[in-house]
Amino acid sequence: MKFFKIFFLFLQLPILVSSQEVSEFEIVKKRISETFRVNPQSAKNDAFLLKKIAKNEEEKNSSYQYLGYIYDLTGNVDSARYYFQKRLNLSKEQFSNTDAYYQSVIDYVNWGVSYVDTNALMTELTQALLKINVNKNPQEKGLMYLLMGDLLLRENRLDKANDYYDKSFSLIKGNFVASDYYLRKSEVNIKRREYEEAKENLLKGIASFDEKETYAYPLYLNKLGYVFLMLGDVENSNQHLYESLHYQRNNNFQSLSSSTYLNLYYLSKIQKNERLEKFNLDKALELNQGDIAILKDIYLAYKEYYSKQGDFLKESESLMKFNQINDSIFNIEKARIGTDLEFRFQLRENKKELELKEKIIQKESRIKMLLVVSFLILFLMLIALMIVYYHKIKTQKKLRKNQKLLHEEQLKATLETQKTEIIKEKIKAKFEEREKISLELHDGIANEIGALKVSLTSEEILDKSNINSIVDKIDKLYNEVRDMSHELNPDRILDVEFTQLINSLCLMVEKNGIKTTKNILISKKINVLDDSVLLSIYRILQEAMNNVVKHAYATEIKVDIVELEEELLLQIKDNGVGFSKNNSRSGIGLKNIEKRVEVLNGKFEMNSSDKGVSLEIKLPL
Repeated sequence: MKFFKIFFLFLQLPILVSSQEVSEFEIVKKRISETFRVNPQSAKNDAFLLKKIAKNEEEKNSSYQYLGYIYDLTGNVDSARYYFQKRLNLSKEQFSNTDAYYQSVIDYVNWGVSYVDTNALMTELTQALLKINVNKNPQEKGLMYLLMGDLLLRENRLDKANDYYDKSFSLIKGNFVASDYYLRKSEVNIKRREYEEAKENLLKGIASFDEKETYAYPLYLNKLGYVFLMLGDVENSNQHLYESLHYQRNNNFQSLSSSTYLNLYYLSKIQKNERLEKFNLDKALELNQGDIAILKDIYLAYKEYYSKQGDFLKESESLMKFNQINDSIFNIEKARIGTDLEFRFQLRENKKELELKEKIIQKESRIKMLLVVSFLILFLMLIALMIVYYHKIKTQKKLRKNQKLLHEEQLKATLETQKTEIIKEKIKAKFEEREKISLELHDGIANEIGALKVSLTSEEILDKSNINSIVDKIDKLYNEVRDMSHELNPDRILDVEFTQLINSLCLMVEKNGIKTTKNILISKKINVLDDSVLLSIYRILQEAMNNVVKHAYATEIKVDIVELEEELLLQIKDNGVGFSKNNSRSGIGLKNIEKRVEVLNGKFEMNSSDKGVSLEIKLPL
């Protein structure tokens, strides 16, 4: 769009200069027209001089035009907005239904596509189109149709945009008309995913080029490469994309390179060439010149690439950058709309302010008297309010003091109650742990030691195999005591992430020859839960898995841990022989689980059959 605007400007300026008498104003104007395109910063002083020496509204309009162009080329959006808007307002008032008015509308809308609200631009174009005579100004009307199509395309109103492009094509004359027309038609086709039609329009457009060393030619090649890619024609896609890069390098059109390398990444992805995928992505990022829409697609592609490579850290970094750019695009659009509304509001306010100043001058003496009277009334009211406020503050201060004392007493009582409950729960938990340890020592370790004693006293002579068997039993006892010590150590448990704790429990089960299937769907926020809560959840899972290992005679166990919106779901299923709650050993373990779930205000459900046991526990988060 910027390319088309500047080209049209170049076409018109020689006509404007040659059609006027030579004067100081025209000399400065001619000098600006020859320098502002290549060196807009140096032409700015001449543009301000042109504004200063302007003697009539037509010359002022011309100076505003150049100042708008210069500030646009130098990237000063606010100043460009000011002069394009000022010129538009002046031409509406002084040159309505003339070439100057229509050209000011075209320039304002063409510039404003990137900065002004779409509805405001459509309003300006519609007003001008209702006035313009197609027989007298076909070129200007065609340009307005073209701009209306661009605005509708930006709003994804594709049918309407297509109609306006068709209307503009029959009216606009010039060397680049066909290329502009077919490029825009292809954009409509691409948005509709009509890639065959897009290919036909792009081939028609590229055939219209007499000169290939222009910005539009590699742009066409890049678009064709993308369309061939979408059609699955890898060979043609590869040819057009690399040909586009060739013209970009030869003519220093590097603003296109980022998009081209991104398309080459998509191509190498189809070809399953991982080395080229990474190379093309890196080049696309390196050559990106601040085009955040393409940058967003680059980081999305990086995310997919690193996901395929299994590099989850870089995948996460790429996703974070993608989200940041997405947010910045939204913020830029929001700021653009806000700035435009603010500017339009300010224009209206300035107009109102001028009208108000005239009225203020006429009624100045009366307003002064009203101000004095109002001030006296306000002063008296203020004194009265201060007295009332003082009494209110004094009363509130006393009330707050009493409330504070009451609150402190209530808080102290609540804290004491909470401390008592915590102490009770800790004592209760310790007794439960001792009961469990007692059972483990009696049924497990004590029995093993008794067996060892019998082995050592029953044989008069111990051969080497018997000694090795006794040593193996001692090693087993040692490992059981060490594991029990580790299980009872809360610091070791709380020093690692919850997911790692689950994995270690599953590994313990697998070491006992039981196949383990786990499904863990939790976020990192579970690690910030209170230590006592995390420890209780761990003990519940530990108790359940120990029961499976020691009593179920199972070959498989399935563990599901799913974090829902307001609760944590734990499911442990095995294919063992099942058991009854009355079983002395497994019954104590189940009671421990039930007590811990009850302390956490959760729900516990157990189903047992000869095909195994299923535990389902729901804990609030």
